[in-house]
Amino acid sequence: MGSLAEPLTDGAAPRSASEKGARRRKPVRLPAAGASETLLIRIAPRDTGLFRYLLEGGGGHLTMLTVLDPRKALFKLLFSPHQREETLALLEGMRRTVPFDVLEWPFKESRKRAEAVSTPADSIAGNAV
Repeated sequence: MGSLAEPLTDGAAPRSASEKGARRRKPVRLPAAGASETLLIRIAPRDTGLFRYLLEGGGGHLTMLTVLDPRKALFKLLFSPHQREETLALLEGMRRTVPFDVLEWPFKESRKRAEAVSTPADSIAGNAV
């Protein structure tokens, strides 16, 4: 029976799988964030499970979700300020599947909704903050 290993030529040592591909890139080192950024998420209670599933599946470890009020389906979403754009893009993609409102945290009456990820208030029937 023949061997599956390739014969060595010219006395060269076999190359490992990591040496065959492109070199690994060095990680980008960003300055430490002073504090996490936070968004308030308001969703229909019936869509809570789907929202969490999409957030954990699509976002990996991009964000951390905290339940503020399970009956009203209010969540606080924590993420690194360095990853704000990625988080907003993830939320925008999730919006195609499940409707939700996003508000800046801490919530103030005078603040406008985050324009990049806002939806009409009537998309969440009967859930007022």
